[in-house]
Amino acid sequence: MRHPSQLRRSLLKAGSAAGVGSILGLPLFAASPALAQALKMTMGIGLTNDGAPLVFAMQREKLLEKAMQELGLTAEVEYLNFPVLLRMLQGLAAGQLDVGMLGSTPTIRNLALPTPSIPIANAGGGIKFPLQVPPGSPIRNLQGLKGKSVLTIVGSDLHLVLNLMLQAEFGTDDPKALGITVKNIQAFAELTRAQPGIDAVLSVEPAAQGAVNSGQLVNLLRNDGTTGPAYDGPEGKGEGHRIASFAKTPFAPEAYYPHRIWWVVREEFLQKNPKAVTALMIANQRACTMVTKMTPDAVIDMSAQDWNSDRAAQRPYVENILYRRRGWSWITEGDARTLVGLSKVKSIYQQELTPDLVKKTLAKAAPLAREAYEKTGRFPEAAVFTDTKVSDIRGLPVWEMASWKTF
Repeated sequence: MRHPSQLRRSLLKAGSAAGVGSILGLPLFAASPALAQALKMTMGIGLTNDGAPLVFAMQREKLLEKAMQELGLTAEVEYLNFPVLLRMLQGLAAGQLDVGMLGSTPTIRNLALPTPSIPIANAGGGIKFPLQVPPGSPIRNLQGLKGKSVLTIVGSDLHLVLNLMLQAEFGTDDPKALGITVKNIQAFAELTRAQPGIDAVLSVEPAAQGAVNSGQLVNLLRNDGTTGPAYDGPEGKGEGHRIASFAKTPFAPEAYYPHRIWWVVREEFLQKNPKAVTALMIANQRACTMVTKMTPDAVIDMSAQDWNSDRAAQRPYVENILYRRRGWSWITEGDARTLVGLSKVKSIYQQELTPDLVKKTLAKAAPLAREAYEKTGRFPEAAVFTDTKVSDIRGLPVWEMASWKTF
């Protein structure tokens, strides 16, 4: 199947998108055909992660263009691919992007800025982020990490998972206090195989499962607190045990790190173009509905060009994506609460977020989210938001934040 971006790559050789790409050193991805006198919207996206299926679905079915037409708009939409989502934050802060797709770590840093971009919807989440070791490693549990080296993406969501595992097990989120050396990758492929001088890897799916399938690495512990084949500890030996210290994490039973990817919009763009932001939320929800109904293989065929793994690793990854399990993309109280709680990890973040700051920021797009919810058929029904029998943290949607109670 031909990559969707290749069909329109020639349209991006001039204009503001090329300027952003050259300033940030980022590859140009795709754009919709230019429209005379149209609104221009530059979007930063991540094609290496679970937001990719939503982007490809929106692009393939022209969901954003159709939603804008319904609201009386025409737009020229430019897509820029950011392999590392942290760098998207730089483009947003500099005003070079209107829309971004951020993990929770850059989103928390964004919310601490004087003029933060506004989170408007979920673009992914639910990833298991395994801690892995080479086959035959003497490290059999978290206690075995003391004095060892761990490879990950420093300052990212992956790093956050590692520190939260340590917090629950040892009472400190600082690896240095335990003699653990955290080393940063030079290239993403380093996470997919055993490296000389590295004792463990904190990785991300589906690349991590690809490393397992190739025999390079073995899972020790996952983000949801369950053990892998390499584990041996008080809970038992091998895969499938729930590690005892997981109960101490504030986000149990979901995960050490309740993973989310957020669509965020610069406040200036939102104020000037509220209909365009509403259209994006409509298109995102329709893409979510579409991707949820697709088979894992169909999602892979559409989206996996930048996923560093094989199909056998990609199938379970696709099934676990939060919006596929939920079927919807709206921000809830539980989602917002994760940002406040995660910001307390002092080894990652310099500034802790207050509940009032998060609510004040989210409130700026809440009426638009309600409108998008109405225009996409009021799905899901109200009771689904507060269902306590599910594994992920939920709560009332953002447009009902006047009734939020837990933070």
